[in-house]
Amino acid sequence: MKRRRWLLVVIGALILAGAGVAAALFVSSHRDVTTSSKAAYEAYKEAVANERRFYKKEARVGYARALELDPHFAMAMLGLSRVSGDDDQRMALIKRAAREESRLTEREQLIVRMELLMTEHKWDELVKVATEVKQKYPDDVRSAMVLAGQQLQRGETDKAIKIFQELLEVDPNNAEAYNQIGYYYGWRGDYEKSVEALERYKFISPDNANPFDSLGEVQAYSGRYNEAIENLNRALTIKPDFVDSYEHLGVAYEGMGEYTKAVDAYLKAASMVDQDDRRRGDHYSAMRAACENGDTVQVTEIQAKLVKIAPSPKYAEIHKAIADAAYEVCAGNPAAAMPRLALIEAKLKELSDKEPKGEMMYEPKSQDSGLLMLKAKALEKQGRTDEAFEIWKKVAEPPNSYKAFPERRMIYEARAHMAEVLARRGDLDAAEKLIAENRKWNPSWAPTRSQEMTVAELRREKVLAAGK
Repeated sequence: MKRRRWLLVVIGALILAGAGVAAALFVSSHRDVTTSSKAAYEAYKEAVANERRFYKKEARVGYARALELDPHFAMAMLGLSRVSGDDDQRMALIKRAAREESRLTEREQLIVRMELLMTEHKWDELVKVATEVKQKYPDDVRSAMVLAGQQLQRGETDKAIKIFQELLEVDPNNAEAYNQIGYYYGWRGDYEKSVEALERYKFISPDNANPFDSLGEVQAYSGRYNEAIENLNRALTIKPDFVDSYEHLGVAYEGMGEYTKAVDAYLKAASMVDQDDRRRGDHYSAMRAACENGDTVQVTEIQAKLVKIAPSPKYAEIHKAIADAAYEVCAGNPAAAMPRLALIEAKLKELSDKEPKGEMMYEPKSQDSGLLMLKAKALEKQGRTDEAFEIWKKVAEPPNSYKAFPERRMIYEARAHMAEVLARRGDLDAAEKLIAENRKWNPSWAPTRSQEMTVAELRREKVLAAGK
């Protein structure tokens, strides 16, 4: 699973109670959590186990139950905030947890502070607190995620990986550490090391769907499609409603050029999620696959489903404009998409200007490569290739390091489009260099096959002409 959230693990407990103590403190050999209810603690432990498995629906139920049993259970508040999927609810829960600070252990106080600083975008302070947590509690996954994220933002993948390797020195069976290491290696294209880490993760958690999903995602984006499909189906055998695996099956089928199967997988995922933003994203993925397939009828059908998803009030106008622009591009009306794309850009800038300006984030906002690629495609279809080329170049050379496979995909596809243009301009060496860079990540990606074939054909024509 690509959505890696911070986890809190509690294993085993003792009840410590003293005269005049308002809340019992349940203490494990690794963590302290403050609650007044043993039943709440048991519900919390089960929720933590489900969150570790990335079974978010079950985790939500567990954390909500723990809070019902103990309304002052700060760690349950944070747990629910991590799996809620609602930004307003997440913020409210974190602030609520912060109000319990005086009755919490030092570790809990630091954890609450980290979450609060993140919501406030106070990245410098966040890193300081995370560093303190890591020094005092070397087994803490949450602080490791913060510090590794900082290194990844700087492009220092080796340093990010080292942070998780240090977790393994404390706990050699830390499944989450292996998962993160596997992804970090996978993102940068080190396939063998990625699989090695994820196989270790699978060995530690054989009854969990997520290791199989993680392997399948890495393999899908690396061109090992049959292996990916096998692992993703294994994840779904373990947990039939593991939505991420349907999304990653969509990626694998896209890579193979099996676009109809990709659409089906994305729509299956959309039918199972309980969050509108994610459902919307799955429909966009389905539309993209249908568009690659040249199936205008299916694009229209997906658009009809997409517009029925309730937009969030803050982004309603943007959501509609994106859906309309994507439809117009895929349906063959690229000129009609341009005013909608201009509206999106203006609205996003307006929202950005309203955000509070504070200290420098350790994770600056990256460009929206998906929207840029949509605009480039609209320009390309209108014959405005030079303008599209400048956008592809911007996507292919992002200002910040990419941090996930979908971001890497945008780079990959932008390079392929650039390569075709360069080849048509006569710069075959530069074009072939871009294709070669792509193949280090994935040797066969169907959505870029047309561009690669054009470059190869132009090279062949040049060689034949030179031999005459």
